[in-house]
Amino acid sequence: YASPEISRQVVGKASHKQLSQRIAEESVILLKNESSLLPLNRSSLKSVAVIGPNADQVQYGDYSYTKGNLSGVTVLQGIKEFVGKGTTVRYAKGCSISGECKDGFGEALDAANKSDLIVFVMGETSSTLSGIGWGDESTNKADDPNTCGEGFDVTDLNPYGVQRELLQEIYKTGKPVVLVLVHGRPWSITWEKAHIPAILEAWYPGEKGGTAIARILFGEVNPSGRLSVSIPQSVGHVPVFYNHKPSGRGFYHSPGTKEKPGRDYVFSSPDPLFPFGYGLSYTTFEYSGLQVSKKRFGPDDKIQVSLDVTNTGKRAGKEVVQLYVRDLISSVSIPVKQLIGFAKEELVPGETKRVTFQVSPDELGLWNENMQYVTEPGEFELMVGRSAEDILLKEKIEYME
Repeated sequence: YASPEISRQVVGKASHKQLSQRIAEESVILLKNESSLLPLNRSSLKSVAVIGPNADQVQYGDYSYTKGNLSGVTVLQGIKEFVGKGTTVRYAKGCSISGECKDGFGEALDAANKSDLIVFVMGETSSTLSGIGWGDESTNKADDPNTCGEGFDVTDLNPYGVQRELLQEIYKTGKPVVLVLVHGRPWSITWEKAHIPAILEAWYPGEKGGTAIARILFGEVNPSGRLSVSIPQSVGHVPVFYNHKPSGRGFYHSPGTKEKPGRDYVFSSPDPLFPFGYGLSYTTFEYSGLQVSKKRFGPDDKIQVSLDVTNTGKRAGKEVVQLYVRDLISSVSIPVKQLIGFAKEELVPGETKRVTFQVSPDELGLWNENMQYVTEPGEFELMVGRSAEDILLKEKIEYME
């Protein structure tokens, strides 16, 4: 049962849209920013081409209705609204999400060649209330199916259809390219990481996603999102996750390449393309002064873990400080590290903040061979960093019963 009166009061409420925009702005992840291409300068950018199958299409994820962009802001709309009349904005879809048709390449390349910079929006679409499996079978078009969501699995983690091929053709123009990913699952963007200077991971950014992305592209918002998953180099690297148990995988520490084969993976490395917790900023941060309130503690104690974080750059920004732990000796096999805390702190240039985590014995526990949750006596290593792979500070503590 839905109350029409309550629906009119709640659905589309201004405060809800503001919250949606804030969530998007806080969660978009800057994966790459070579030569500080971002943020863009609105006053000096005379023209921009916004290209790609998700450039002018909202994507909300499973069980949502996105046909016709009836609500929400697309990336194209967000950029147009932000730059105003001072910048020429050209648009071309270029191709569909998963089809093989290249008829739109010419229009896309024409827009790219006429513009100073290209924002390429690739991605996928999730289960909506129409299309494959949901509505009239006549709506199931081979060039535009749902590609992600409940009951929609894939065997390949590369971009679908000819999206990468179109991006490669646009890259050949020599114009600077910013890649925006609007999709529902991690992709193996190895070529994109190697060639495209700036990459934003937006996932499905919600109804105000286009506004949030535009504000990040032009520096109105400093990106502060972090990856909640590890992105693999290829489907052959799966499974890949930071909190794996000790194993022989990667034991030899001799990753290979096609030019120089190695061990572990003969022609590759076992490392993720982007690790859990990863995300860049338009500014830089420095960590220092790690302290723990007690090096030895018991069942009734709680430890304070503190450190200084300094904004060493020229822009205000938010840093996500991450605290991991490793049990150095345990009775059963457990993950090599586990996230037990994180804090997002906003700092202006030159500012230093003291960040403090509180750690209890329960957070260091494990399920033993008798399926009892216990904290075993012994040494633990606390690790603080920017991601699961970028650990900057360490300290050992000892738990005693």
